[in-house]
Amino acid sequence: MTSPNHHCKSIRATALVALILAAVPIPGCAPKSEIPPPPPVPVTIAQPLQSDVTRYLEETGTTVAVAKVEVRARVSGVLEEVKFEPGVEVEAGDVLYVIQQSEYIAIRDAAQASVDAANVVLETAKIEYDRQLRLQKDNATSDVEVVAAKAAQDGALASLDAAKARLDQAQLNLDYTEVKAPISGRVGKTLVDKGNLVGNGEATHLTTIISYDPIYANFNISERDLLSLRDSERSNERREEQRPQKTFWLQRDNDTGFPFQGSFNYADLAVDNSTGNYLVRGIFPNADRKLVPGLFVRIRSPIETIKDALLVPDWAVFADQAGKYVLVANPDNVVERRDVRLGIKADDMQVISEGLTISDRVIIDGGQRARPGREVTPTETTLPPLEQNNADQTTPDQSPDSAGPESRDGSNADGNVADAIGTNGAPTPMTEDGSAAAPDASDASDASDTSDTSDSPDESAEEANNATAAPDVAPDDGASAAS
Repeated sequence: MTSPNHHCKSIRATALVALILAAVPIPGCAPKSEIPPPPPVPVTIAQPLQSDVTRYLEETGTTVAVAKVEVRARVSGVLEEVKFEPGVEVEAGDVLYVIQQSEYIAIRDAAQASVDAANVVLETAKIEYDRQLRLQKDNATSDVEVVAAKAAQDGALASLDAAKARLDQAQLNLDYTEVKAPISGRVGKTLVDKGNLVGNGEATHLTTIISYDPIYANFNISERDLLSLRDSERSNERREEQRPQKTFWLQRDNDTGFPFQGSFNYADLAVDNSTGNYLVRGIFPNADRKLVPGLFVRIRSPIETIKDALLVPDWAVFADQAGKYVLVANPDNVVERRDVRLGIKADDMQVISEGLTISDRVIIDGGQRARPGREVTPTETTLPPLEQNNADQTTPDQSPDSAGPESRDGSNADGNVADAIGTNGAPTPMTEDGSAAAPDASDASDASDTSDTSDSPDESAEEANNATAAPDVAPDDGASAAS
């Protein structure tokens, strides 16, 4: 039987356990603490820029000399003089080499003596023929003698002509001993030194002359571009005489922009079946010799103009699996996604063909933290206007008029193909889905940089870095900035 003391201890132990359990909170019964919503993200917004944008055809090509001549010996002999320094500019007719002349002077003198002898024979024959004619009137000679005298005179005249031809050939060979520059240009190094025998059984190559001013630039366009150009030309109803000369712009590897201005010169007769390309040639003035043959260059030419196009900075355009899009702030400053269709690019500006209006407020900075449906704190700015820079980038003495539409041999393209390539006039309106390069434009002004408040140092550092970067990363996971 349990004692009263033991029973009291059991009651006290039970009460202590109950007290302890009452002091321990039961999981799931504590009151919930609410997480405050994130603060609005600071962004920079701007309305799309509305401007006319020129569509350009831009291709890679090579520069080619208008004239390149191999200077060769036309007579044989020992090379006596080299009368030029390699690399200098020479004019057509300048003497470059002198081949030994003594042999050719002797041949010329002998030919001259033959001419003199033939003249004596001819004079004798004329005197005899005249005498025979007088005797014939007096019936003092036969007809046979008259005919013989006439034949002797004609034979002497023919012999004189042959002697004169030999003299001309001898003089021509003597003139060939002075090797002259056939064209004006820059002469290369001599390939044969003084004292060597040249022209012995072959026309020895002595040096090369290249003409630098003007200079050609050849490039190929695709069959698709050619057909597009022809379609554009057919849609242009202007008369032939109203079409100005087609302008080309050229850029070297180290150039900013396209500083060299030229014009259309030639278009090929047909598309190359093996490559599907079509050859086009421009001509560029080159008085300062800044262009040399063999350069790889970029060539652009205005094709058409997109009227009242809407443009945004290209870093404001993002891409994901659903396509291209931009982020806009609605009147309540809430972010919305706008799927867009892109047109051509104008330097760092992107033409938006569909999906955007002039009144939309596009997020151009801070979009890396903006999400559709999230509130933002916008700072408004204005996009600067586009500038057509090509006309201001012409180097001195490079006027389109100095390189006319015809080549030196007077050749030019003809027919509808040449009309489409070379005589297309001022740009005409087109749809906004072109894919060619666009004109140079002035850089967009820097948007005011703002950084989002963040609860962690890492987020603050990320915002500081983004504020100095030009393009924003795509806001959604897996998205990338559109190029």
